[in-house]
Amino acid sequence: MRAGDSFTMLNRGKTSFDAETFRLLYLPIIGTDAFALYQMMLSFSTGRISHFLEYLNLGLNPFIEALDRLSALSLVRVYDDHSSLYFEVKSPLNFENFLADDFYRQLLISRIGENRVTALAKTMEPKGKEISKKFHEVYKVNFDREATPNQSLKENQFDMGAFKSLMERQGYRLSNENQDSLTLYSLAEKFELNWYELFKQAERTANADKSLNMNHLIRSLSATSQPQPALSEFPKVFADLIVVSKAHEPDEFIRQIKAQAGGFVSSDEHKILANLTRQKLPAEVQNILIHYVLVQQKNASLSPNFVNALANDWMRNKVFTAEAAVKRILEREEQATAKAKTEVTKHSTKIKKEAPKWSNPDYENKTSQEELAKLEKIRLDSLKKLEGEQN
Repeated sequence: MRAGDSFTMLNRGKTSFDAETFRLLYLPIIGTDAFALYQMMLSFSTGRISHFLEYLNLGLNPFIEALDRLSALSLVRVYDDHSSLYFEVKSPLNFENFLADDFYRQLLISRIGENRVTALAKTMEPKGKEISKKFHEVYKVNFDREATPNQSLKENQFDMGAFKSLMERQGYRLSNENQDSLTLYSLAEKFELNWYELFKQAERTANADKSLNMNHLIRSLSATSQPQPALSEFPKVFADLIVVSKAHEPDEFIRQIKAQAGGFVSSDEHKILANLTRQKLPAEVQNILIHYVLVQQKNASLSPNFVNALANDWMRNKVFTAEAAVKRILEREEQATAKAKTEVTKHSTKIKKEAPKWSNPDYENKTSQEELAKLEKIRLDSLKKLEGEQN
């Protein structure tokens, strides 16, 4: 986006705007630059970005930041057609809907505090008997056709109420009500999860005391959201292993492997798996680890040191899926094979014929005069013998 880029407002004059609500509720969240930019957008129809910069006395980067703040709260939609930009200004929520929306309420609390938000939410209670008419008392509705229920305006929004209700029923809790709530909204939007899908992920990564662990949740979602290689990219035996690992819990998986070999699962092995679960290593990854240690490495049982070393390596490398675990194993084997070849090459180059001692520049000749005389006699005798054969 450049100052010289042209823009067009798509729906000028078609938005409702309550200045007091916008000032009291939106201003603390979006800041003064975005606050002014939104109102200026209600006045322009076409022009260049430089017009906004001149009127608001802003640089290009602060303008872009203000525009991002507006679009993040669905106050403006931005479309880039390369040759020009299109802005669609949306109406802000009214006072009641804003404070009734848990996301916006939590966002406002994070800026001005809960006491001030509570004070803003207070309303005057009506007095006297309500004499308002019911809809059906005034309007006659034709029921000849089956009515189609209106879709909720929030059907695509994260339902924090449902999330928290299930969370409380299951005994889970948030460590930081305000900050964790905002994080959950952000994760639901970023990874396109509904409230139940996000709850299952949060449940799997929760702490032992049943508080939701946002850091583990973020790491897990980030890892699992990465495109996974297709099963056809793996050798068939590993592709089959990946499928099986996703269908069993670790306790059942190790029991089946041990049963096939005529063994049993020890209490120590149960403890090892329980520890891996506490460390938030996914079940499918634990199964790959079990198979690697017991089948590929042909160990009779799980060793805490070996298992923990592997688990630490995998977690550091963000191995949170069966595909990633198998890929890590194959990489490990390739590295081991390459190292072995290197060692063989180094060993072969060291096998040389030992050089004679006299070739050493520090060699000292310690032959006695008597030995030298004997050697000289042998040399002369050999020379006479050689001359006699030639004659």
